[in-house]
Amino acid sequence: MAALVSAFALSSCLGESESYDYPTYEAMVTVGTNAKNLYSDAGYTLNPMNTITGLDKVERAVVAFNLVPSELNGAQLEAGKTYDVELDANYTYSIPTKSVIDLNNNVVAADTLINTQQPISSVNGIHVKNGYLTANLFFSTRQYSPYYVDLAFDSEKDVDLNTNTVTFKLYYDCNATPANIQVNYPFSFRLPSGLFYRFSDASSINVVLKYMVGLGGETNELTCTMKPEDFFLPSY
Repeated sequence: MAALVSAFALSSCLGESESYDYPTYEAMVTVGTNAKNLYSDAGYTLNPMNTITGLDKVERAVVAFNLVPSELNGAQLEAGKTYDVELDANYTYSIPTKSVIDLNNNVVAADTLINTQQPISSVNGIHVKNGYLTANLFFSTRQYSPYYVDLAFDSEKDVDLNTNTVTFKLYYDCNATPANIQVNYPFSFRLPSGLFYRFSDASSINVVLKYMVGLGGETNELTCTMKPEDFFLPSY
């Protein structure tokens, strides 16, 4: 069994496979119980025919794979369907995953996030699926130094039921100076289940993500839409 590569490593690592040919497919997935099923953000489910050590210990991952049997490779994968696959450990890695922080009546957390935050170069897209908000971050850090990325909101002030909108703020703390490398990583954030009940009657939900881009406090924002069922794993 090959080992799962951690996305925190800031380096390229290969697994134990003897072949380095890139697989046909790649997908962001939510890992089911014991990694028996992998629920892709594109809406299809993967049924792995092999195991990767450590995959059952993470919540989110990017997996590379081929279909089984191999004659099916190249086919367009369809939402709502399940596929038998062979995972490739060489190109599979975990996505750093954390819970969203609720700042309502949480002054200490709010002060800490605000006082330690540093600019993020850019966020290249956000989406919500299977109960997670995922954002692709481009930021500066120092090699081999730990850093902190958090997503927060105020469950009262940042939820607008009139427009079916929830607003989140992304916080980044480099935790080291000087920053000497640029990093591009996906991060996933587990959405609080209580939000579902606030929006359960909505046909769609507007999601706003704000983040600081300048030392003067300048911010950018991205938006996406989600459905109430995106708070959960698929039921099929």
